[in-house]
Amino acid sequence: MKKIKVCIIGCGMIARSAHIPAYLANGGFEIAAVCDNIESSAKGLCDKFGIARYYTDATQMLETEKPEVVSVCAPNMMHKKYVMSALEHGANVLCEKPLALTLCDAEEMFLTAKKNNRILMACQTLRFLPERLAVEKMKLQGEIGDIYYAELSRIRRRGIPTWGKFHIKEFSGGGALIDIGVHGIDSAIWLMGNPKPISVSAIMNKAHTDELGNSEQSGALKGGVESSGFNPEEMNVESFAAGNVRFENGSELSFKVAWAANLPEQNNIIIVGNKKGVDTENRKVFYGSDTVDELLFEPNGFKTEPFFGHFCIADNLYNCLSGAEEPFVKPEETINVSAILEAAYLSAKEKREVKIAELRRF
Repeated sequence: MKKIKVCIIGCGMIARSAHIPAYLANGGFEIAAVCDNIESSAKGLCDKFGIARYYTDATQMLETEKPEVVSVCAPNMMHKKYVMSALEHGANVLCEKPLALTLCDAEEMFLTAKKNNRILMACQTLRFLPERLAVEKMKLQGEIGDIYYAELSRIRRRGIPTWGKFHIKEFSGGGALIDIGVHGIDSAIWLMGNPKPISVSAIMNKAHTDELGNSEQSGALKGGVESSGFNPEEMNVESFAAGNVRFENGSELSFKVAWAANLPEQNNIIIVGNKKGVDTENRKVFYGSDTVDELLFEPNGFKTEPFFGHFCIADNLYNCLSGAEEPFVKPEETINVSAILEAAYLSAKEKREVKIAELRRF
């Protein structure tokens, strides 16, 4: 195949540390231009990676460059706007998580992708953790059996993002759940076989803004971010969320997520079936009355890259465009994630269980 022309919208940490290195490593992509409403950010990214052109207006970039692929790396509240525009300009789209903050927005975005015969994929890149891929293989081979329960724990002791706009709802749409919890929710329901969610009950809390970690602890794994502008008084999103999701098939997912909490650091998914149970973080497989095996998995091919999942999803997209593979992250999975997020925030706000059916407006 000829090289696939890429443009990037949003020139922050995730574009610099993940998307651009992933496209360059693949070798099948050509990054033609980047766009950011802050001109110095766009120019700085071009200078760093030798990209030919930058823009401060996304529509102008799309109309001028006519890219085949667009990465949307803008703040969450701008995802829909840029995804829809890119699709309508004929591009395939990789969008940072969460793709959408509501069920209806997610459905509309995928309908637009289908109408334009384009691929739209959310960057749910932590599915590519080797231990999670190993559990998926076990599930497909029938080793786990019928999955009736899963548990997600994604806890940072002190890791509130002190850079960007993560802590301001008007830009991010939410806090810890929407930032790091979305990866775990996506992975968990994928490993469960994507059952249909029917209700969510959740609580949320804001705490520990007086004791902050460094930028790496808050997710900037390759550094290069400026934290000096963080103002704790601006923070109007949750640093902790917990809850339960019930599914149509009778299964349940329990979750707890924190940017900052008085708990041990965790990044774990537990899957329980009627044949086996798996603890991914501790890499254990449980079955029978007293049998515990090690969870065996293949090493990750991008193990030296902190954002290795972006390298994997860029390769998957390239193979999709060449007709060799299907999208690794399916529309119906991402739609269910958006539904769970919307219901969780409504549940916490109204202090009640929320039915997914309540979220449908068309």
